[in-house]
Amino acid sequence: MIWPGRFAGKRVIVTGGTRNIGLAIAARFAAEGASVAVNGIVAGEARSVAERFRADGHTALDVEADVSDPAAVAELTDAVVAALGGVDVLVNNAAVPMVGRVPFADLGIDAWDRSFAVNARGVYLCTAAAARVMPPGSSVVNISSVGATKAHRNAVAYDATKGAVEAFTRAAALELAPSGIRVNAVAPGAIVNDRHDTLTDEVRRREASPIPLGRAGTGAEVAAAVAFLASDEAAYVTGQVLTIDGGLTAQARQATAEIELLAPGPVA
Repeated sequence: MIWPGRFAGKRVIVTGGTRNIGLAIAARFAAEGASVAVNGIVAGEARSVAERFRADGHTALDVEADVSDPAAVAELTDAVVAALGGVDVLVNNAAVPMVGRVPFADLGIDAWDRSFAVNARGVYLCTAAAARVMPPGSSVVNISSVGATKAHRNAVAYDATKGAVEAFTRAAALELAPSGIRVNAVAPGAIVNDRHDTLTDEVRRREASPIPLGRAGTGAEVAAAVAFLASDEAAYVTGQVLTIDGGLTAQARQATAEIELLAPGPVA
C-alpha cells in the first residue's frame, strides 16, 4: 500500500536506481512524496527514469556516477545537496549482479575485485559521504541478499560481498547512532527482474519450487520493506537485516534444526 505524503520533504538517494529492485525503490519513494535522486552508471538511464518521475509530477534528479569511485561519489553527494538541499535517506542498491556464475577458481581476480569495488566499497563510500550531510533522524538502507547467509553455488564473489554489506550495516549502525542516523539492510531472495522475461513458464516454476510461498518476489515488495525501514515507523530500528525471501531461509534453518534433532547424542 502506497502512503502518499509519508516522505514529503525528504531527500532520497537511490544508487543503482534505474532497473529492477532499484527502480522499484526509487518509484516507491517518489510516489510517497520524496524528492528522489536516481543514480545509475549506464549513460542516459538515470536521466530517463528521472524524466518519467517528473512527468508524473514528482521531484527527481538524475546523477550518473560509478559508486566505486571516491571522486564520483563526492560529486554525486555534492550534486544532490546543491539541487535538493540535503540528504535524508540513502539506499545503497548499486551492485554487480549475480550473473555468469562460474566456480570461484575460474572467476579471476578482476571479476572478484570489481564485485567488491561496487558491492562493498560502494556502500562504504556512499554511506560515508551521505552521513556527513545527513541530519538526525536520517536513514541508510543497504540492499543485501540471502546469499549473505545462504550460499549460492558458483557465486562466491557476490555472496562474499553481501556478507560484507551485512557486517558493515551492523558496524555503521553503532557508529552513526550518536548522530541520530539509522542503518539497516534488506536481504531479498528470488525477485522477479529483467531476466525473468526471457524464461519459460516451466523454468519459472522450477525456480520457484524451493520457495515456501511458491513464487518469486517482486521489486515492489522489496521497496515496501525499504520504505518501512527508512520511515519514522522504524525509528527504533537500527543495525538490522530484514529478509524478504518467501520463507526460503526460514526453511533452510528448519531443515538444519531437524537434522540436529535427529543427530545421535554423545556416547557415554
